[in-house]
Amino acid sequence: MRIVRGTLNRVELIGWVGAEPDVKNIGKDNKVCSLNISTKRMTGRTNGVMQVESEWMTVELWDRLADRCIKSVHRGSRVMVLGSLLTRTWEDRESGQRRYRTIVRAEECLVLSASESEDTHEEVEDPESATA
Repeated sequence: MRIVRGTLNRVELIGWVGAEPDVKNIGKDNKVCSLNISTKRMTGRTNGVMQVESEWMTVELWDRLADRCIKSVHRGSRVMVLGSLLTRTWEDRESGQRRYRTIVRAEECLVLSASESEDTHEEVEDPESATA
């Protein structure tokens, strides 16, 4: 976590990965993995029924974190991401307008559950019941 003299830029997300990770090689030695993560938030109640909205965030994982992500994160995985916000700006080639995009730059990513489409259930033998 990076704290710079009286400021804090910290993001903590727990959500579901909406698509397979998008991986790109940047130059010779750098790699970036982009995830789209969905979280839910309560927007209020209507006639006693809770109203929920989905929020989608783009998360970038770099280098070694990207390598780990490629191996263990898939569409449908539930993940916890710790990182910071990063806003990129550019000029639109067609309109000439300044554009902005805010992403989460991940520092840590933990897979909380695998994709339901994967068969990740392994039988683990109880050492107490094992015969020698």
